[in-house]
Amino acid sequence: MKEILRKFRRELHQIPEPAFEEKNTAKYIRQKLSEHNIPYEEIKTEYYDTGTLVYFKGEKGCIAFRSDIDGLPIVEENKCEFISRNKNCHACGHDGHAATLLTFAIWLKNLQESGKKFKKSIVLIFQPGEEGKGGARYLSKHPSYLNKHIEAIFGMHLSPLFPQGTIASKPGPVMAQTINLDIKVTGHGTHGAQPQNGIDTILATSRLIDAYQSVVSRNISPFENVVVTIGSIHGGVTRNIIPETVSLLGTVRLFNKDIIPKIEKRMSDINRGFEISYGVKIDFGFTPVYSPVVNDPVLFEKFKLAVDPDKLIICTPQMIAEDFSFYLQDTPGVFFFLGVRNEEKGFIQPLHNPKFNFDEDALLLGLQTFENICNIMAVSYTHLTLPTTERV
Repeated sequence: MKEILRKFRRELHQIPEPAFEEKNTAKYIRQKLSEHNIPYEEIKTEYYDTGTLVYFKGEKGCIAFRSDIDGLPIVEENKCEFISRNKNCHACGHDGHAATLLTFAIWLKNLQESGKKFKKSIVLIFQPGEEGKGGARYLSKHPSYLNKHIEAIFGMHLSPLFPQGTIASKPGPVMAQTINLDIKVTGHGTHGAQPQNGIDTILATSRLIDAYQSVVSRNISPFENVVVTIGSIHGGVTRNIIPETVSLLGTVRLFNKDIIPKIEKRMSDINRGFEISYGVKIDFGFTPVYSPVVNDPVLFEKFKLAVDPDKLIICTPQMIAEDFSFYLQDTPGVFFFLGVRNEEKGFIQPLHNPKFNFDEDALLLGLQTFENICNIMAVSYTHLTLPTTERV
């Protein structure tokens, strides 16, 4: 399985595609499933036709495992022999996720053919569009997903924050709610030598960004975890003209959904104050995107049985977001991080960095964890022994 896993990862790594455009990726996954005589269903929605669902029939009940499959629209800067063949990049490790789930499918097929009985049915989800498009929003409502009556779902994400050879997770909130900010500040453009003849959008915007930070520091309890980030500012084309408009893109991240109305109101109040003080007009978009990822505490105790205690890190909640939360709206689940940081081999770059890379051996622990979960929850054994990395 080790060589198959490595092969899948490296071949997927070369064909990254952005959210909802994963044509070649879906074709590759389906081809490999067919080569191993694993039936699958193509999942089509209004927004994509690149989802794939695998179903292993069991006796009663059903559990699911999910992988995202999309890449990022950035150019890879690694110098490995399996570098991306296009202008996109698997800088978030989804090639590793998909390769792990694909190898897990083969393991399940082999188990089934060996005569092992599945106590529960098992669903494998190859999901498009996690990066910013919320592909899980649509797949989690698709009839082919709903009619499986899934009672528990598991997901994994590579993380360079944790050492290779470890699993990190926790019961309760583990990843944040994200809210998109789309802001446009409109004033009156003028020559830079005559600012009195215009309304300065650059000045107003610089003060506005600073004022937004006061919402966290002065309006929200210090016991809440909230981060306001402005990540994009666009205004003006030359040094001596005050621009008519400035556009901002940002996010708000938090865990407690109850404080969202208060944050939105305070930011809107700040906008109105700036409109009066600076004479600008502010168009304000405040759009909740992904809910927090909250691990079910009871299911987490079962998950812990699947991980060597020496390899399990009970981590603090992470402020990054994940559309896995859409599955958790109706189904208990557990999401965990697979450590891939390896300073000795130089694998230290953060996610979404064009030089992000990892040692495929790290994926073996992810595969083993999926197998162990399956052994504990869905497979009938006379005597249960958890697989080891060597057996994988």
